[in-house]
Amino acid sequence: MRGVQFGDIDLHFGDTRCTIGTSRSTQVGRMDLVTLVPDPKLLRIRLATPPAFTVRALDAIDGPTGLTTILDAAPVNLVVIDPADPRIAGRVKELAAILARYDWIPCVIYTTLTASGVSPLPQLLHGGGMSGLLLAGIDDGTTAIRDLILRLTADAVANLLLDALARPIERLPAPLVRAIRLLFAAPHRFPSVEDLASAANMSRRHVHRLVTDAGLTSPTQLLVTARVLRAYQMLRSGDITVQGAAHRLRVAPRILARHLRLTTEVRTSRDMHAMPPAEVVTHCVRSLYRPPAALRRVAGDSAQVVERGEAPPRPPRPGHA
Repeated sequence: MRGVQFGDIDLHFGDTRCTIGTSRSTQVGRMDLVTLVPDPKLLRIRLATPPAFTVRALDAIDGPTGLTTILDAAPVNLVVIDPADPRIAGRVKELAAILARYDWIPCVIYTTLTASGVSPLPQLLHGGGMSGLLLAGIDDGTTAIRDLILRLTADAVANLLLDALARPIERLPAPLVRAIRLLFAAPHRFPSVEDLASAANMSRRHVHRLVTDAGLTSPTQLLVTARVLRAYQMLRSGDITVQGAAHRLRVAPRILARHLRLTTEVRTSRDMHAMPPAEVVTHCVRSLYRPPAALRRVAGDSAQVVERGEAPPRPPRPGHA
């Protein structure tokens, strides 16, 4: 496990250094999943969890091995809780407050279709502490649990990227920001830039101008990066190939393979599986960030802005969206 401060990512364009992102430090590394559920549900989670994850079973809400201690001390990518568990009984309000305090960490409620399991849901949902729901005996098959884990943690990795690009993104209008977040949450629903523009209720040309003016490479590269991050998370599950990821993302396998190679500089699924999230995010930032022209200056005594013909090369545009 290692810490990465995205505000310290330096991109070099010729002899010019540009630092982007925020100053918030984020712990990334092996994906950690923590649970506070009864043993039968814990067993199902362990059987369904991809090998790239570590499952940590907690004993209580508080205490040395409790939820609050773990969330404060260690990087956690996903929390799974059963509000009907006797260790949580009578403390749902406290639990909702804890989850609201750590609202950037997705939380799955895994419970039974009973009064004790369902009655706390409105309180948890209202407090923003629920990202997904699994009902025991109804939709908690191995595949369903694995898919939910991958989807929610993929969102977490995408959030690392969006956080690293906070400064360029905050220059965009709110409808476009919402569309970009939808893109990273469900890249298979955005086969082209027109779909991104439609989600923002804008024209493609307007989206392109806004994105490039904000300091990002292009809307096409946004689509490429969203696919790369989701494919990366699928490949880390250990039981899917590039072909399988491409099928889920609704893109040709050769195109996805090219996206992965040009964005992350790796050529095999094994190398992609071994790459930590911080490194993938750094590669994606490099492919997406295009510094404003005022920052692209020639090193030396003169303060001239680089001429159009001398501008540093942009990152490659892998494929077409």
